[in-house]
Amino acid sequence: MHTVVGAGAVGLALAARLARSGLPVRLVTRDGGSAQRLESRGIRVEDPGSGERWCAAVRAVAGIENADLRGADRPLLICVRETDTEALASRLAEVAPGALVANVQNGVEGDALLARRLPKVIGAVWRQTCTRVEPDLVRFTGRGRVVVGLHPQGSAPEVDALARDLRRAGFDVGISSRIAEDRWLKLCVNLMSAPNALIRREDHQSPPFVEVKVRLLEEAQAALAAAGIAARSCDGRDRSLDQEIQHQRRSLALGTSARRLPLYNQVWSSLGSEAPLEADGYHRRILELAELHRIRAPTNARVLTKLIEAKADRRGPECMSAAELLGP
Repeated sequence: MHTVVGAGAVGLALAARLARSGLPVRLVTRDGGSAQRLESRGIRVEDPGSGERWCAAVRAVAGIENADLRGADRPLLICVRETDTEALASRLAEVAPGALVANVQNGVEGDALLARRLPKVIGAVWRQTCTRVEPDLVRFTGRGRVVVGLHPQGSAPEVDALARDLRRAGFDVGISSRIAEDRWLKLCVNLMSAPNALIRREDHQSPPFVEVKVRLLEEAQAALAAAGIAARSCDGRDRSLDQEIQHQRRSLALGTSARRLPLYNQVWSSLGSEAPLEADGYHRRILELAELHRIRAPTNARVLTKLIEAKADRRGPECMSAAELLGP
């Protein structure tokens, strides 16, 4: 049985896809109400690209202490925010000290945090936008892509077994021998989440919208190069930073700069709710590297400031123009 810890957008999407493939799935939620709803109704899925709708049956429990993890034959799939990782690792060390975990989250620190308390950690990089619409309803489109690899590097039979299960569930799966490099690449791509969420939709087909995203990527690329950090795809299936920058520069002409489907990232959702931000951590990580190596990163600094202000002022998503976010 696969146990998915966390019932946010990624946790729901992952649990639903695994369950639909015929694998038994247990979903661990924060509260009993969500667990009861998911247990009785299953996970509802909407694919706005194809128009397909379906439902997957899962078992659900509230709290990791209520999940029977004895004799688990597959890794626990961790789908919580990176800021919650240390507390979860501590709890897992108490209730399942020998547990194998696969860390399915954004950021670059979570794998190491889990490895301090647990014997073996698989990193998993999720590369699909999905939106939790309701506690039992998630929205995503297409196959989705996941990159998995042993932390901190190398290979293991458990990684290959997880990849097989994910492929069975329909995912496009890459196996990385240096998972940190895939994580850093995804963190840089995630820098674009804030402008995608903050800027008004009618501006998504404007040059300033593209420019702010390109500058974020270029600053990150310079900071990582100065720090000697590699950010690259394990198998070339994901665009490199150079390729992503060129893709963004061409996006106006290609007609890909504007969102066409009702899919929203975590930043968009958090700006309209009480949920905490995640993207502030991505910009802070780049700014820390830039400061350490005396690299200028003014766009990352400005976007971070505007993001925090929008959250504090409860302005909601799509609350400013592209020119305002880009600045002088």
